[in-house]
Parts: sequence; C-alpha cells; structure tokens
Amino acid sequence: MTHVITFNIVLFAACALAFRLGGAPERYTALVFLIGSAATFLLPFEPHESFHSVDMLALGVDLGVLLGLVGIALYADRFWPLYVSALHVITIAIHGVKGFAPDLVPWMYAGASGKIAYPMLALLAIGALRHRRRIATFGSDRDWSLHRPDIERP
Repeated sequence: MTHVITFNIVLFAACALAFRLGGAPERYTALVFLIGSAATFLLPFEPHESFHSVDMLALGVDLGVLLGLVGIALYADRFWPLYVSALHVITIAIHGVKGFAPDLVPWMYAGASGKIAYPMLALLAIGALRHRRRIATFGSDRDWSLHRPDIERP
C-alpha cells in the first residue's frame, strides 16, 4: 500500500508543478496523467486474479493515455513529450510481454508497468521547470509548433 501512496504523492506533485509553472503542453500532459491514473484506479482489482493474464482493461487505459501523449507530442514545441510517449510505449510493450510469456510472475507484470511512470513524471516536472526558465530568460515560450501537416507551406 505504501507504493500506491508514494506514487500518488509523486503524481500529484509533478502535476501540480506542471499546472503551476508549465505551459499548455505540460498542463495537458498532467491532465492525461491524472485521467489515466483515475481510470486505472477505478479498474476492478482482485489480488488472486489481477495480473495473472493480460489485463485488457488496463491495456485499454494505457492505449488511451498513449493516444493523448502522442497527440501532445505531435504538436508541442518541446522535445520532452516525445520521450514521455516513447516511455509509455514501453508500458504497452509490457502488456505484450505478458501476452507472449503468460508465466511471467504477476508482481513483475504489475511492478514493471507501474514503475515506468516515475521517469515520465520526472520528465513532466523538468519540462515545466524548463518552460518557466525560458519565460524568465526570453520573455516568452511558444507552446505549440506552427507546423501543421495538413497545410502545405511554400
């Protein structure tokens, strides 16, 4: 239970920092993390059944989070959302590992998919701090890229 409390403290601290100091990409990413975490919390958990096979509901939540993160990464004028999206692909891959190796120990499946969130939250916090530093240094920091793939530029 301590690991759940620790994760929630880190999650809320990183998201609060993003909402307070970050630009739009940081705030949207924090929102995606909070929605994903809440959705995961609402999933049914049976200690003797959960993580013994691929958890399709958790996989669905993770795919939704991945879509949100990739959407942010495509348009944000930042590099860190690309890294967060790539790290989340590892979470999706962990579900695939369980599918290919059903004998994977359940606690390893649960632990691996949960621990990858810590570097993602660290990147969010660093992104928010760097955004604030760019504003202090340059006076502004563009949130979104001007590139639009559906519009051809001369």
